[in-house]
Amino acid sequence: MAPKRILALAVGDPKFSQTIDRPTNLDGVRPYISGLIDRLSGLGHQLGTDFVISYQQHWYDNIAKGHAFKETPKPDLIYAMSTSVLRAAGDHTDGIPIVFPNCSNHEVEALVKAKRATGFSARRTQTAGDCFDRFLRSVPTLKEVLILHKPDYDISDHALERITEVATKKGVKPTVLCVTSHPELLETLSKLPERRRGTPANIGVHVTPVDLLFAATPEIIDWAQRKKYLPAFFSVSDWVGKSYGGFGAYGIKQYRCGEQTAPHVHQILWVNPGFELPQVATPAELDFDWTVSGAAAAELEIPTPAQQGLRII
Repeated sequence: MAPKRILALAVGDPKFSQTIDRPTNLDGVRPYISGLIDRLSGLGHQLGTDFVISYQQHWYDNIAKGHAFKETPKPDLIYAMSTSVLRAAGDHTDGIPIVFPNCSNHEVEALVKAKRATGFSARRTQTAGDCFDRFLRSVPTLKEVLILHKPDYDISDHALERITEVATKKGVKPTVLCVTSHPELLETLSKLPERRRGTPANIGVHVTPVDLLFAATPEIIDWAQRKKYLPAFFSVSDWVGKSYGGFGAYGIKQYRCGEQTAPHVHQILWVNPGFELPQVATPAELDFDWTVSGAAAAELEIPTPAQQGLRII
């Protein structure tokens, strides 16, 4: 029997697109995929023999226009790695089950209501204020935070509301930097203010939970921390403490989200194909992780205060 084919789609640079049919270096691939593969293995499904993953990254326009969904042969399942990809899958495919490793407001999504899509909700939008609060507690000297935001995208808009509410309560100035494309993001990053070494970290960069920004995480870290000497904070900690060198994060790792969706893929492809999709899973408190990189903090000359729940790696 031929292996099941999973079309995994994300917003990002197409150069990272590849067929994953054997253990390999997954640099540039969203960590969702490693989590999914590892958990499927634990459920008895071998990569290459039982399933293969057509991993595709495209810039948003190609996804929105449907070009990214033109797979031959037709996939058995679509793995949509953001809400915008999930919505596009609904517009450009029919009859193919969809699993997402994160969709914060899944209750309002049409495909979930129609029982065409399921997966895991990391609730990044709902916890955006908590994430921002952890940034302020990780760097108590902050007086202004530059918030990378994709305007007119409800996921980012709702997260920004929660972030600015916390900023107002804490007396920190929220400066919103609007970006709508990868080139615009790179231009915005190049214009970030530069902090002088030996001075307190009064300005930081906060990243809203948007696929456009997840796709550019290494570039955000490089510009903010290495070139401008500003701490950058994220809603996932997969890039903290590794070669990417992100300063800190609060949220659920993408790897963990991938693990959490493997039972959905298992159920859909091997247990009850063609039957009603399993329910969306939601996180437990223990799934959330507040992490700061000790190496990045030292490089940025930021003392990391002792905080309950903070993990320094």
